[in-house]
This record gives sequence, C-alpha cells and structure tokens, in this order.
Amino acid sequence: MVTDHVEHIKNGRIYLRALDISDLERVYVWHNDQSLYEHLGGVFRWVSRTAEEAWVRQRCAYSATEVNLAICLVDTDEHIGNVYLRNIDWVGRHAELHILIGSAAQRGKGYGKEAIELALAHAFNDLGLERIYLFVLASNETAQRLYRKCGFIEEGRLRKHAYKQGEFIDVIVMGLLKSEWKGRIG
Repeated sequence: MVTDHVEHIKNGRIYLRALDISDLERVYVWHNDQSLYEHLGGVFRWVSRTAEEAWVRQRCAYSATEVNLAICLVDTDEHIGNVYLRNIDWVGRHAELHILIGSAAQRGKGYGKEAIELALAHAFNDLGLERIYLFVLASNETAQRLYRKCGFIEEGRLRKHAYKQGEFIDVIVMGLLKSEWKGRIG
C-alpha cells in the first residue's frame, strides 16, 4: 500500500499524497472517461495504457516545476482524484492549480474543496508561493462557485478560448494571493 510510512497532507475527510505508479489503473480509467472532460478545459482524447503509463511515470518523477498529488479518503484510503500545482515559477512565486475528482461516485461531496484547501496550504505554507491561479470554463458555474468559496477571484477572461461540444467558449482566469487566503489549514 502506498500510504504506509509516507508523510501526507491531511485534514478532515481526505488526505493528499504523492501520485504513485500504483495509481496507474485508476488514472487510466479517468483519462478515458469522456464525461469527465465535459467540464474540464482540456480536450478529450482516448489514451492508450502505454501512453498513460508514460504520463504517470513522468508525473511521479521529481520535478522542480510541478507537484502532483492524489486525493484519498481518510477512512478507506480510496484514491478519488488528483490535484496538481503546475508551472511553478520560483522567481514570480506562483503556480497553476488543477483538480479533478475522477471517481464519479465521489463528486459533489465537498472533497474538491477540501483538496483545494490542502493544496493551498502546501503551496503557501510549505512552498512559499505568493499566488495561485487557475483556468475554468465559463460554462462551469459549479467549479466557479467552488473556487470562489476557496477565496479565488476572477482576474480575466480568455474569449472563445476552449472548444467544447462543437462550440468555442470563454475561459475564466481566477487567482488567489497568499495575503487574501484565509489559511484555515496548516
């Protein structure tokens, strides 16, 4: 089990841990779930197991510019999603946040909010970052509400930036400064 003798970022019902090669099968299924991509910024593409294994191995390798974490339930150790800090800029002290709850049965239960709060605590308290930003589809009002609850504010709009279900839609840029963060965790 990946969770034995490993430090975790933990609070409430979930904990975050480093993404591991043992997560390959779950992540492979999630990346091939077309319905998951309806609300994400990226374009859905079928992914082979070989390509997915290469992707997971790359995400598990050390990187100075990204942190890739698995979201797990405290009670069962079930891996239900991932949260990432990407494009870390150590001079500008900022990073881009990505999150997905891959397990459809676990969506809408507040785990995403808890995972974001833990990732923010890690970014601001442990990594010393000053700003976290993200991109969200203008059509994804549920995600926008979640990000606002976590303290993010709209900083801009990229017009017709994403192509989804046959049409171009806007993408909203949201950001959160360390000074604006409530820091309830950590």
